[in-house]
Amino acid sequence: MTSESKKQSNTGVGDYFFEFPASRGLQGGATVLLMTVPARTLARVLASNNSGSTLERSQREINPARAKKFYKYLLNAYEKKEPFIIPPLVGNCNSEIEFEEFGNTNVGVVRFPMDAEIDLFDGQHRAAGATEFSRTIGELIHIPLMLTHKLPLKTRQQFFSDINNNVSKPSAAINMAYDGRNHSAQSMVNFLSQHEVFADITDFEHNVVPAKSSRWVSFKALCDATAKFATVAGKTLDMGDIESIWRAWILFTAIDDIRHGTNQGEYKRDYIQFHSVMINAFGYAIQRLLSEHSVRSVIKMIEGLALNTGIAEREDYFLMSNWGETCVNTSKAKPTVITNVAAQKAAAERLALVIATRNLHAIAGGNDDR
Repeated sequence: MTSESKKQSNTGVGDYFFEFPASRGLQGGATVLLMTVPARTLARVLASNNSGSTLERSQREINPARAKKFYKYLLNAYEKKEPFIIPPLVGNCNSEIEFEEFGNTNVGVVRFPMDAEIDLFDGQHRAAGATEFSRTIGELIHIPLMLTHKLPLKTRQQFFSDINNNVSKPSAAINMAYDGRNHSAQSMVNFLSQHEVFADITDFEHNVVPAKSSRWVSFKALCDATAKFATVAGKTLDMGDIESIWRAWILFTAIDDIRHGTNQGEYKRDYIQFHSVMINAFGYAIQRLLSEHSVRSVIKMIEGLALNTGIAEREDYFLMSNWGETCVNTSKAKPTVITNVAAQKAAAERLALVIATRNLHAIAGGNDDR
């Protein structure tokens, strides 16, 4: 909202100013103002601080790809009639500000000149994306804006550093678990959280399960592995088939027997079947098998292998020492897991062979014991 006033000559904001409802507070002894600004007004309110020496500004250069990504986020939500969220922008006004308080509430109206210098030190890509969205769509949206007042450049630069140094990006696992727009991930959440065994062993928060955790496998690893075989040769599996494959995996790995009375962190020092590399390898192995066999046939192969072998025998198969040069580096005293895609695919070759032959001792070029 903009307005004109004849009484502003004594306040310093002039006759032409921006005016927004706002609240006032203190942080570290400095005044901060919180307001919401219409997106269509945002470009006029904010100064461009995207050029010149890095040391003469308090924000990085705008990355057009990041701004476009946020714009597409808003656009997709708008087109699908889904809710979206725009976190607050944080900046500094280097011009005069008038705050007209309502009573003794720290709530009122903030006014600053139309030619005010307002530089962001957090949120410039959100601002650019939201501005483009408003320009393209014309939908009325409001952007939260937090303003400091007349902070020196060094302080603004320090705040930029403080904000970015203290931000911890959430793991992909928890992002996938919370992302309602990711239908594949949500289908896995529903299945895993309702399954008696998976509900207890799945870590929905960490990409790599912490050593002291009571969980055994990462949700991200399970989703990544599922993505490898969920669509084969252009055909998408039903969720029921995907669930059946993972139930067969439980039988094959004997996780429901192994997990009781055993610390997963200690167990994983010697065995690899519950590491992400082997879970992903399982996904690649199923992908390969499904290219030649039906879902039902592959499930019967996995179940047959489990029924034809003992738990101890299958555990021995997954000993770290047995996977040297495939997905484990055994050249040192303490074996270390190799997690790259090449290692996953190399392990998948071995898994696909033993599943297809129902023989833990099958080797490439050997006999098929089916």
